[in-house]
Amino acid sequence: MVQSVGAREQGYAARESVSTRNPHQSSQAAPSSKALSRMSPEKRVLAQWNAAYGCPLSDEAKAQFRIHAVGLTFKLADVRLWTNHYQQKKADENGTIFLEFFFDGSPEELGDQEDEFKRAFETMIEQQLQEVRLKEFRKRLTARRRGRGSHNSGRSEDGVEGGGGEIGSDDGEWREYLQKPVPATELSIRSLREAGCMLRFLVCQTSLSVSASEVLGQIAFQEHFPIDGVAQEPSKSTMPMPKWVYGLAVCTVGVTVITICAWWQIVKVALIADPSSPVALPE
Repeated sequence: MVQSVGAREQGYAARESVSTRNPHQSSQAAPSSKALSRMSPEKRVLAQWNAAYGCPLSDEAKAQFRIHAVGLTFKLADVRLWTNHYQQKKADENGTIFLEFFFDGSPEELGDQEDEFKRAFETMIEQQLQEVRLKEFRKRLTARRRGRGSHNSGRSEDGVEGGGGEIGSDDGEWREYLQKPVPATELSIRSLREAGCMLRFLVCQTSLSVSASEVLGQIAFQEHFPIDGVAQEPSKSTMPMPKWVYGLAVCTVGVTVITICAWWQIVKVALIADPSSPVALPE
């Protein structure tokens, strides 16, 4: 028995979660947009992470949230709300979201170089948030240039008087956006642990600001985290399902067919049997 378990673990040792799609879904229903709009930012983001718990991670997050440390590449397998911490959350921890990042690997692979992994993790998170901010800047800049171009063309046709107020308003919104401070990440790595049974995971337990947690959720679970109130399209994974899913489906179909046949035999005997004939009783 020990040899069979060891052989099975050895067979799973080279497998990674990123090679297949997570077939599970969240056990909680997502709150409605109306319900989310009535919540405070912290409660809203917390409710969204609760709804995303157990959902498949987007392929984009798996590709972007990778860590290169101690000569290895740690690939992200899942991100979840750190539920155990919330059971003993302190009152002074409001304004913070606690998340667990699951990477393919094990703490044993770090040896005595945990600090290098932590630094690489912090750098990766900051880079992802910076990339999102750059995308938003480019989007706003493109929209502003397009708007100024349409205003200028309108003014050339209708005269200088038309559209002046709109341009000033646009400039004011642009200046307000540029002067808006960058939200603090407030990233803190609380601990590292190991998780998993056959597939082993290196779990990084963290705390982040509400705004940073929301941005990361918009990348990892697009269907649960709208952007500026606009729902995103659900991420479509190109990864295949795990092989055990197909085996389970075949077994389910087989059991269903056997059950239907057994019930049909019982019903058929009941319909064919003559009600006037005596029933043989056991002696």
